[in-house]
Amino acid sequence: MTPILYCHPDSGFSYKVALALRLLGIEFEQRQVNIRIPRDQRSQEFRDLAVHGEIPVLRIDGLVLCQSNVILDYLAVRESRLDGADLEHRLHVREWLAWEANRISLNLAHSRYGRQIGHYDPAVLAWYDRRSIADLDRLQAQLSQTAWLAGAEPTIADVACSGYLLYAIEPWADVAGFPRRLWSERWPAVDAWLERLLALPGAQSPQALFAGHEIRY
Repeated sequence: MTPILYCHPDSGFSYKVALALRLLGIEFEQRQVNIRIPRDQRSQEFRDLAVHGEIPVLRIDGLVLCQSNVILDYLAVRESRLDGADLEHRLHVREWLAWEANRISLNLAHSRYGRQIGHYDPAVLAWYDRRSIADLDRLQAQLSQTAWLAGAEPTIADVACSGYLLYAIEPWADVAGFPRRLWSERWPAVDAWLERLLALPGAQSPQALFAGHEIRY
């Protein structure tokens, strides 16, 4: 059975999973969920599967998997790709997954979302921006030393940590208040890393990957 990904084109969490599936060469069906309506108004099909009421949800191998980094972990183990070469390396990859969940998935996600909806108190948005800048500085420090976050080869650590950043490829999108054109000045290693990631076989930007699908679940 073809894997089914319940997702939304504005969700970096969805994009992380979709990008991993593309990089691993796993064919999948997209079912885009309307996250602009209350959760209890979303399709019964989705609500029956999403134990937390959130996207993404991936149906694969007779399993229903929730939470993006758990799904990335499963896919890397399943395919024996985008993972570490040994136990120490695999643990290092998962350190980055834990860091991303606590940092980028909170800070950069809200920095972007706050600008999209325009309803955040300016002080709250500034708090997310300060933390987002610190996160980008951390990535810059690492990627100044290694081509990929967990070493010499791309892994799900890179997929996880790039998810929301790759939305900034579009020229209108600001992340942490910094226009994309200024990244080469402050975070050149991050900028180059994103370009390397998008150059991998199967990789697509969020806009391209989610294009052409109807939001109806």
